Amino acid sequence: MMKTVLFDLDGTLTDSREGIVNSIKYALNAFDYEIPDEDTLQLFLGPPIVESFQEHCGMTEEEARIAYKKFQERYGTLGKFENRVYDGISELLTKLRAEHYYVAVATAKPEHFAREILDHFYLTPYFNLIVGADAASGLIHKEDILKKALNLSGQPLQDKNGRRIAYMVGDRKYDVESANALGCISIGVTYGYGAESELLAANAEYLCDEPDEIAMTLDLEEMMVRR
Repeated sequence: MMKTVLFDLDGTLTDSREGIVNSIKYALNAFDYEIPDEDTLQLFLGPPIVESFQEHCGMTEEEARIAYKKFQERYGTLGKFENRVYDGISELLTKLRAEHYYVAVATAKPEHFAREILDHFYLTPYFNLIVGADAASGLIHKEDILKKALNLSGQPLQDKNGRRIAYMVGDRKYDVESANALGCISIGVTYGYGAESELLAANAEYLCDEPDEIAMTLDLEEMMVRR
């Protein structure tokens, strides 16, 4: 029975901070909003940008949606490529496909941006499925995106013995909480944008400091299943 590994994108597969933060600043400058400090800007990395504008910049929902359009103006042309693949990710994905895992992306980034980024870095062929946000249909929050990815994959959450065989890998509490809510094994990565304390508070089942530790964690889980 095929096991499934679902990955977040920003902060898990790629380091996209530069492009996102630069595009946030671009949007805020356009409307004369004060630029938050660096610690606050870090909090934009993960949740929906519209919600972050409201929470961290005091915008109304309407103002946040207007600012988001300005954000997209820069991010959609330049910011999405101010980005890099974390060291070890290509090797990890190669290993997973060689070992016949079903490999997917479940990201709160708009799906068309996610696909463009994965294409740009030649990562698309590693994935059986790519699912991202779609504001037009109301698909915004991580749990809903992960649920859609699991449904589209057609892969089981458990084997015939009731052992869980689906994993969600991400760097923020939203990834961990969604995984736990839907019955996936949650793997939090500390090399991304969420602090270790955040991942622990969200009850991550595993923490990995480097991409190669993800492979080690999956190997450990495989050994436990075979006992």
